[in-house]
Amino acid sequence: MIDKIESNDLGFTAIWSNTTQLDCGTLFMNTNLPDDLFFDKLTNITCLSEKMINETLDIFHQNHMRPFVYTLNNPSLEEFLLQKNFKFYDIQHVLKKRTISDSETLHVHYIEKKDSLLWAEVFCKSYDCYDWIDKVNNIVKNSISQVEYLVDAEHNASCVALYEKNSILGLYCLGTLPEKRKKGLAKLLINHALNKVKIKNLDFLMLETYQGDDLLGFYSKLGFEKLYEKKIYTI
Repeated sequence: MIDKIESNDLGFTAIWSNTTQLDCGTLFMNTNLPDDLFFDKLTNITCLSEKMINETLDIFHQNHMRPFVYTLNNPSLEEFLLQKNFKFYDIQHVLKKRTISDSETLHVHYIEKKDSLLWAEVFCKSYDCYDWIDKVNNIVKNSISQVEYLVDAEHNASCVALYEKNSILGLYCLGTLPEKRKKGLAKLLINHALNKVKIKNLDFLMLETYQGDDLLGFYSKLGFEKLYEKKIYTI
């Protein structure tokens, strides 16, 4: 199951970031989205390679960017990173949910190329990265055929990206405008995604959340189950 989930994550990240396959890991980088915890990372590490870590550092430093290294059940790698002067940064929790109750759903706006800027605006305002709006707009416009981008139809205040692979629906980039938070919009978008899982008979809905964002309790209350976690190191 973990391999299928990680493949979903890798597939979505590759749409937003440039991919470099190293000795035994996958490096993602988008210089237009610098120092982003999700889109600029070394992950999918399958061996302990000092050469690969040094190569990663060189690539990021050449681009004046901060590297993030994701570890999955790999204490030896974590110890090695600490020896290389990396520091623990955060934990990414991986969650899933299969069923949907008869709760309220949301009318959604399915984003097309002609209105990609709407999604980009909601995303960038939600994540406080408005200087990225042109870059994000281009990514959305060029990936409409691979990713389902949605905003809530009533307020245009909450956004999400849904990516299907391996019979898993990955939920990414969930965000809500600051002034519209705590009104249930994100929950309704999640319900829409769960309904899609049910209609298409997929295995489950998957999402990832960082411990630093303090949202694990929110997702637990919505019925999500934690599957595993990845520890993140940086330098």
